Amino acid sequence: MEFSITILGCNAALPGYREITSAQVVNVHEHLYAVDCGEGMQTRLGRYGLKRNKIDAIFISHLHGDHVFGLPGLLTSYAHYERRSPLHIIGPAGIREMMNTMMRLSHAWIEFDICYHELDHAGMAEVYRDRHVKVSAFPLRHRIPTYGYRFEEVWEMYNIRREKIAEYGLDAAMIRAAKRGEDVTMEDGRVIPYGHLVYGRPHIRSYAYCADTVYDEAIAGHVRGVDVLYHEATYLDDMRDKARERMHATSVEAAMTAREAGAGRLLLGHFSTRYGERDVFREEAERVFSPVELAYEGLKVTVQREKYLERSEKIL
Repeated sequence: MEFSITILGCNAALPGYREITSAQVVNVHEHLYAVDCGEGMQTRLGRYGLKRNKIDAIFISHLHGDHVFGLPGLLTSYAHYERRSPLHIIGPAGIREMMNTMMRLSHAWIEFDICYHELDHAGMAEVYRDRHVKVSAFPLRHRIPTYGYRFEEVWEMYNIRREKIAEYGLDAAMIRAAKRGEDVTMEDGRVIPYGHLVYGRPHIRSYAYCADTVYDEAIAGHVRGVDVLYHEATYLDDMRDKARERMHATSVEAAMTAREAGAGRLLLGHFSTRYGERDVFREEAERVFSPVELAYEGLKVTVQREKYLERSEKIL
């Protein structure tokens, strides 16, 4: 089952000749979730073969235009794709008013339900869940209310070891119990620990998105242990004072957060358009943390699933 992130745009503030502003899609078990929606996003969906009707939810970090101006166009384009399934939009308070105003004034034709979930909380909180993914939001420190998002795949049941079905003569009810993580009691009174009957639970893959924010030690606690951390790096470290003034982070500060969080790898993005050459962002960050990758339009980062952990438990 796939767990991947496709970068559609990673420029800060302004779209460039080659790249648009913040926009990406997370694929969890072939279900799609958009994160931020810079202008031009829908053209990139087509360019990289991502079907907009498969997007189940859209997560908006904050209401600055470079993160949200592509959303009205994406929503109204669904009329041409005959979308009927509900679409969840999660973002800071005001996202509903912003979109409803645009839809009303443009007399947009929307034939599906839009379910808004407006955020106004401190700390970490679960804000969305379906059969495939759990998403939690946590506050970032920017000029207006801004949230980061942590994606974790949902692993609902264990997989049964087929050879154990015949070995113990398990019936359907016993199999279902073991897959739920319950020990199985046999007719002769023996208790078979579920861990003896199933494969171990695999590593739960995770991804965190942090843009825009000034460096904040609290962020590391919210993204601890994620496989991939996307963190804004608007400026190189020689512009740290300007970064703080504008409530952004530098390449080194992003790496500090990744190191403190124990992330698996760091993906830098949200680059200021003042920079033509970006390799130096990676070079600076790698002095603090490794591995580091630079986001670019079309980049697809795949998180592989680790093998099942073998379990051996004594039969009572």
